[in-house]
Amino acid sequence: MKKVLLVELSVFERMTPLASGYLQAYAETDSSVRSEYQFERYTTVAKTPRADIARDLLRSDADVYGFSCYVWNMGLVRSLVETLRQAKPYAHIILGGPQVMSQAQRYLNSTDERTVICNGEGEITFTQYLRALTESSPRFDEVDGLSFYRDRELVTTAKQSRISNLDDVPSPFLTGVFDSAYSIAILETNRGCPYHCGFCFWGAATNDRVHRFDEDRVREEIKWIAKNEILFLFIADANWGMLSRDVDISRHITDCALEHGAPNVVYFSAAKNKPHAVTNITSIFQNANLIASQPVSLQTLEPNSLDLISRSNIKLSAFAEIQEDLRQKQISSYIELIWPLPGETLESFKRGIGTLCENEAQTVIAYPHLLLNNTPIFHSAQKMGIVSRAAGGGAAEAEVVIGTKEVSVPEFIEGMYYFYAFHALHNTRSLRAVSRYLVKQLGMQYQEIFAAFAEYLRQQGEDDPILAYAEHSIRDADYYDVNNYGFYIHSVLHEHREVFAEHVRRFAQSQGWWADGKVRALFEIDMLNRPYMYSNTPMDVRAEDFRELRFLESGPRSHTVEVPTEYLADLADSVQIQGMPAHGIFKVEHKRLQYPFMPTQSRDHSGSYCHGMIEKVGNVMPFWVPVDADQLGDATSGEKGIHAHAEI
Repeated sequence: MKKVLLVELSVFERMTPLASGYLQAYAETDSSVRSEYQFERYTTVAKTPRADIARDLLRSDADVYGFSCYVWNMGLVRSLVETLRQAKPYAHIILGGPQVMSQAQRYLNSTDERTVICNGEGEITFTQYLRALTESSPRFDEVDGLSFYRDRELVTTAKQSRISNLDDVPSPFLTGVFDSAYSIAILETNRGCPYHCGFCFWGAATNDRVHRFDEDRVREEIKWIAKNEILFLFIADANWGMLSRDVDISRHITDCALEHGAPNVVYFSAAKNKPHAVTNITSIFQNANLIASQPVSLQTLEPNSLDLISRSNIKLSAFAEIQEDLRQKQISSYIELIWPLPGETLESFKRGIGTLCENEAQTVIAYPHLLLNNTPIFHSAQKMGIVSRAAGGGAAEAEVVIGTKEVSVPEFIEGMYYFYAFHALHNTRSLRAVSRYLVKQLGMQYQEIFAAFAEYLRQQGEDDPILAYAEHSIRDADYYDVNNYGFYIHSVLHEHREVFAEHVRRFAQSQGWWADGKVRALFEIDMLNRPYMYSNTPMDVRAEDFRELRFLESGPRSHTVEVPTEYLADLADSVQIQGMPAHGIFKVEHKRLQYPFMPTQSRDHSGSYCHGMIEKVGNVMPFWVPVDADQLGDATSGEKGIHAHAEI
């Protein structure tokens, strides 16, 4: 029998290779393919050394190699294909995935007739391709959805029809294709997207139609995932919560998790215009401790940009209502933006972030704009003035946008410094009470505060670790890496925590509003309220720094303070408080849902962990718990009422 090796080079370790699983499961329904081929799968992360992957692929000695091609692995795939072609000139290679489809002239060599590209959905085309290879003279021109060279001329066959009945594709979970050796499962309950966002290929590829897998099948796949103790579940649908059944399926996930102890965490891309359904789903997962943050993909608030990219957001009034609902339910949310999109300006980007803060946005992440093949913006790049640069090193083939008609390259860089400053200051709650007072009582704008802090950071010396991280990330386009923003949080809240705390202090003291006595009191509240990403990060609050609040005592992961009554209303507006005592004495309890920092873990692990935690920052923000004065013993006696605190 001939051997087929399906290759997936992913971002995360031990993730179910869903694309390969579908390809194999469907191909094995064809009797001729089943009798002629045996299937193997090769999966590893794209950061694996290229030489190791090449060695493994050659050792497999396959007759057919099938690669799933994405922006994060295409540079590596191209190199591996070249190696395979030199070492195995008679092997057949098929490339599929969003990076290569409809890009044959870019990825095929006119002298190589044994490498082909699958354009579009892969299961039918791949099976017909394998069937064609069983003949002595394969007739690829009879296989829809292929591009290949024949006699140095590029041939692209008719478009393959989409699979309308998705249950024609057997489940790789339920048919024995997958075993239990995974930590992360990808679940697909439907295919397609009704939107045509300019930066995304999803809607353009599926032409509006959303096809569904049978619900009973989906439920059985979830049971399989839970029974096999796979800890992390990624729901791969474009708009989770768009279909009414998604709420019931979410309940089924939690039921399985409670019964089997897995999955422990659920990730999903939320439906764009079903915010209340998504809030309901998030509540279901929150109550089962599977997720504690609701994603809201706005991308931009600039109307001109929304028109250019064909995107319709929820109304800002509805967004504010949802944020308040989430706050009352103690559910975190995080807003996803993209910088820079066509039509966005530097000022509208800054203003949009400020508007989100005014409307109670908890965490806001501005992801880079990837210029993806085949998207509407890709096809209109010149018209839109798109300027891009390579990112991701040798494994990826990413192009990140660094300029548009509306944003020059220097303005893009300024916007990135602005976001790093915002990420460090707002997303970590490092100046929350102060900034809310400045905006609500003194009439300032959030974007003024963040811009001033960005300027302050840029004035630090070259040896400053906080500035250096941002500078290197912007210069080398490291922000493309999925863990980059998370590791920045690791830096400002753990590795260089005291350095960053001093930056926040010196910045505040350098501003005109520091002369306001109330600001100084609220700053002390912010010092106490800054979260810890890890359960073993040394506590860094110093008793001698308090002038407006009375610092009473410290525990292993807590501080006890007395807040003067005139600041209690501002306190309640800024922190997670459990009741309001008349005397204003609180234990600030930092022991929440953190894991300990483990030096043996990789840098990527720390970045991934911190990124996930900052998305649901409410899980690590301290609780301010009222304390009866008579429970403190001698702590409140004496002129200062201050005890030296014990660090761990």
